[in-house]
Amino acid sequence: MRIIKKADTDAFLQRLEREYEVFDVRGDELPPKKYFFPPEETTFNVTLEDGAVTTPPPPRAFVLFGLTLRELEAITFLDEIMSNPERDYYYFRRRRRALLIGVTGERFDVAPGGDVILSNFRRDTYRVQAITALGQEVIRKFLPEIESTEGRPRSRSEERAMPRLQELFMDTELLKEAVEWSWKGYPALWERLGRECLGCGICTYVCPLCHCFSIEDGTDLSGTTARRCRKWDACTLPGFARVAGGENFHRGIKERYYNWFYHKFVRSFLEFGRAQCVACGMCQTHCPARIDIEEVLLDIVARYTKRRR
Repeated sequence: MRIIKKADTDAFLQRLEREYEVFDVRGDELPPKKYFFPPEETTFNVTLEDGAVTTPPPPRAFVLFGLTLRELEAITFLDEIMSNPERDYYYFRRRRRALLIGVTGERFDVAPGGDVILSNFRRDTYRVQAITALGQEVIRKFLPEIESTEGRPRSRSEERAMPRLQELFMDTELLKEAVEWSWKGYPALWERLGRECLGCGICTYVCPLCHCFSIEDGTDLSGTTARRCRKWDACTLPGFARVAGGENFHRGIKERYYNWFYHKFVRSFLEFGRAQCVACGMCQTHCPARIDIEEVLLDIVARYTKRRR
């Protein structure tokens, strides 16, 4: 087993800065997806005079330090999402430049992703685990004096943000059936949530897995250059389902909010065999309407299960 003193992590990051741009993501309100899938990104520019097309250069190699286990799990799943049905070129040209370092107090049997994970060993030390070949190379190159030990780790676990929701993930097919049933089988719920939800889109923006976007074209003030840009979008926003001619398939907030649940717990199950959620609790924490999403899902499943008996 290999360990590092917690007091030495700053020196470790300073060494990494010789070759990487380092981001300490602990305490970020926006999820780490923003480093691979920015809120606004120019995909290409066009010079109108000659039609020349250029794309912005990729970022330099970078480190995300301080990722939680749920954030690492979300990135691993987002990699899968962005690979189907076609690989997202812009996402992966950023993603392959990233070195992911998790920091956690949780114990785990199988790492959910990342390249290196620092987990609590004792009060003043981390256990260092290389998950990938890149992680092994980083430890060899940037932590050459790392200490080895055969000691027993200090037991410490972090409280999970949505523990009861994680229990529902033990049977995501049941969760899928319950959410799908609830639209017609439990309409009073969606009537209530339609009144409570503000339609602000914050739950989507802070979610580490939501990935919907819109495309916008525009020109600079001189009219000599045009650009195509993609921006984060949210299915709770009024214009998300509006199409040419003005038709809007989800006119009301009730329909739009249900669509968010449907995408995460029904469509994702049909496409990937799992819910598009890691129970991180970010949507619930930042919801200005104080909607308890965990309680909503528990209520839906309880009513659906009772109905089936």
